[in-house]
Amino acid sequence: MTDPLKPCTRSCVRAGTEDTPDYLPATHGAYCARCWGRLDQALIQAPELAAHILGNITNTGGASDDRVDSSRDAPLPFNQAAFDDVSELYGLLVYWCQEWAGYLEVREIAPTARVWRRVSGTVIGLPANVTPEKGSAEVARMTGWLRDRLDEILTLAPDDIDEFDEGIKDVWRMAARWPLIEKPRYSKMPCPELGCDARIAVFPPRAPGGVKSVSCDSGHYFPEEEYDALTLRLTVDRLEQARQARAEGRARQAAARTEQQKAEDVRAHLWRKYGGEHRVESA
Repeated sequence: MTDPLKPCTRSCVRAGTEDTPDYLPATHGAYCARCWGRLDQALIQAPELAAHILGNITNTGGASDDRVDSSRDAPLPFNQAAFDDVSELYGLLVYWCQEWAGYLEVREIAPTARVWRRVSGTVIGLPANVTPEKGSAEVARMTGWLRDRLDEILTLAPDDIDEFDEGIKDVWRMAARWPLIEKPRYSKMPCPELGCDARIAVFPPRAPGGVKSVSCDSGHYFPEEEYDALTLRLTVDRLEQARQARAEGRARQAAARTEQQKAEDVRAHLWRKYGGEHRVESA
């Protein structure tokens, strides 16, 4: 059982506490909720994203207007960029299902029949002319297998987890390349991860009672609770900065009045001391 006090393997800290680190606990395998959530949310989104990209194969929507007649049987026009991206996504998921099945010593999930393979047998994409519905279902089979075992996977070698994490980031990149109808709003707060100032996209819940999906354009994911805490802290910090700015402004005005009063006092003193004599001499 995971020790709730054990820190995340990556020594993740709650955003905004880098100076005095508040380490996030390992609540999923050896990793924190942020590391787990980034993977889980990408796996949740992948089937719908696959259906959306497949729907763009035979139209001009999406990231590219390049259309290629890739096969005699394919309907025209054919969007090669969409086909390449969804094939890459499926091949990525199949690869990691096979890898983790070996590490966990469990039976791997078989890819769909007529899958696109290299000569070596490596799966590199979905079958030709797959429908959005079928493609989404096949991607969902793979992501479901991974999600069911995600906590267990997150107990394995950190180097392998890092490679898996980097690969799964492609889901977020493809989501930006092929945006779904439901557009995100962008937060005024830049990504708080150290060295990253990318914009933060906030996707609304996909169903009533659901949670927001929050990630920056560079792929950093934030649980809804942590994002809400960060935005509250940002609001408090900005209010404090505004209060300090007003206080400094009032201090500057007071200082200016003090200097002006000193100058007026000097002029009055000189007038009292010399002013009368000048009037007599003038007469």
